[in-house]
Amino acid sequence: MKEELSPITGKPMVLVTEPDSVEFRGERFFYTHLAYRCADTGEQFTTDNIDEVNENQVFNAYRERHGYPFPYEIEQLRRHYGVSASMMSEIMGFGANQWRYYEAGKVPNESNARAITAIRNKSVFLDFLESSKTIIGEKAYTRIKEHTESIPEYIRPSRPSINNGYTSYSATKTAETIKYFCTRLGGVFVTKMNKLLFYTDFIKYRREGYGLTGLEYRAIKHGPVPNGYGEIYSRASGVEMEEYIYPNGTSGILLQTNKEPDINIFTDSEIELLQDICEHFRNFSAGEISEQSHQEKGWIECSKEKKLIPYSYAFDMTD
Repeated sequence: MKEELSPITGKPMVLVTEPDSVEFRGERFFYTHLAYRCADTGEQFTTDNIDEVNENQVFNAYRERHGYPFPYEIEQLRRHYGVSASMMSEIMGFGANQWRYYEAGKVPNESNARAITAIRNKSVFLDFLESSKTIIGEKAYTRIKEHTESIPEYIRPSRPSINNGYTSYSATKTAETIKYFCTRLGGVFVTKMNKLLFYTDFIKYRREGYGLTGLEYRAIKHGPVPNGYGEIYSRASGVEMEEYIYPNGTSGILLQTNKEPDINIFTDSEIELLQDICEHFRNFSAGEISEQSHQEKGWIECSKEKKLIPYSYAFDMTD
């Protein structure tokens, strides 16, 4: 989080977190409440960004409890069928711009959530398309129908949960993040990359209420690591793995690339985050960043049983 000044004293405030609960749509949800506290007066304040993080925690818990689609999948469904957000609203019979709001994070009502879930099946989407023919026009209807009939069935992404930052796993974003670190840091050993990804995802969750890559992290002896990281790196497009032999005879796996990352897939805030991670950890050795990860509450409390680290521990980290 960026430094915020007290509106009372003008001095920097401290970010504080505490367990809280709130009622949403007639149900109670528990979350970690974030706020800035004025050191001199004790009064607490929030910003638009802080409010969004607090809200996203509650919205995600609601989606998870009821099996509602998450924003990432709502966007992927639309892209799968090759239509714009406004067109999808018309096809589905939603209000104008409603689909766009759902992609941006608004929680659908029950009937709309069920409709979005149903069009994972291509035949159901074609039924909706048929019903909207007179609304969207013959030309648009024909184009979308031909496209839909030519594509395979939609494959649902991994289910968002607190263990993946409520973000479906994206092989593309993961690969581009790895390439970003490799190009900016001049090649990165696997041990350090594991921690760079961990801090990237968890700080993104701390800042926005969502992870970046959708990776899960397991607490093992040497710190947090992406679950199945060997396969993740071997399949990362444009990334090469090379064994490096140290003078003392030990070895390590170096990740390298000769391709620039596609930063267009990242939002402005995500690019800022990647820059921050690079700047902070640029001169850390693999051992040093591992040692820092051993200080994180998430690793401490999950390492004994080598469990997955819930992203809720992001609020116990310093940004």
